[in-house]
Amino acid sequence: MRHHEIDQYARQSPLCNFDPRVKIASTVIFTISVALLREITPLIISLLFLLLIVIASRVPLIHIVKSYAIAFPFAVFASLTMWYSSGPEEATAMFLRITNSVLALIILVSTTPFFEFLKALRWFKVPAIIISLLLFTYRFIFVFIDELERMKLAREARGFNGGKSLLNVEALRTIAYTAGMILVRSHSRANNIYSALLSRGYTGEVRTLSRLRIRPRDAIFAAAFIGMSLMSLFIQAGVIIWTL
Repeated sequence: MRHHEIDQYARQSPLCNFDPRVKIASTVIFTISVALLREITPLIISLLFLLLIVIASRVPLIHIVKSYAIAFPFAVFASLTMWYSSGPEEATAMFLRITNSVLALIILVSTTPFFEFLKALRWFKVPAIIISLLLFTYRFIFVFIDELERMKLAREARGFNGGKSLLNVEALRTIAYTAGMILVRSHSRANNIYSALLSRGYTGEVRTLSRLRIRPRDAIFAAAFIGMSLMSLFIQAGVIIWTL
């Protein structure tokens, strides 16, 4: 069964060729600098920079929009709260800070293969247990989805069409049975998957065929993000005069 994974467009993106460690470090620095900004002008400039990166990444715009849509309600809520307490300018700045941070993370995740992302995190000394939790949580989500789809298909093949509402007794009974069965069957499949991993030599370390190696182009990538971060901070500090 085909799933829409978070890194499904990573291999198609030119940014996939950059070292994931450089991308993670650059994104973290950029996000921290954005969090320090309070004026609208440098925040808008940072957003325009990210939009250029989105275009260069060649990740479908619909994927970026759908990913951002998850965070959009939280950005709006935080901005409205700031509006009532500090005014429209602070609210706009809050919205732009959240948007910049989320968009930077979306670009990072969408252009970095998941296993290379985990391998880079391990290089940054993130504990192996956390890496394993991220790996298995991500993979077992699809195990749950597979089991749910199989059970749904089996019910439809037997003529089940569900109740008209959740108040329908038959619908409630089916939901209860489905919840119980999906836990049992998913647990069984998860154990089989873990046993298969152990039999293939899994030790908790993330191993990929590619080797992490920093090249001159990675330095250019890092310089672009760090330079943008410094320029935004300089604009806010008044060192650089820039008006929109």
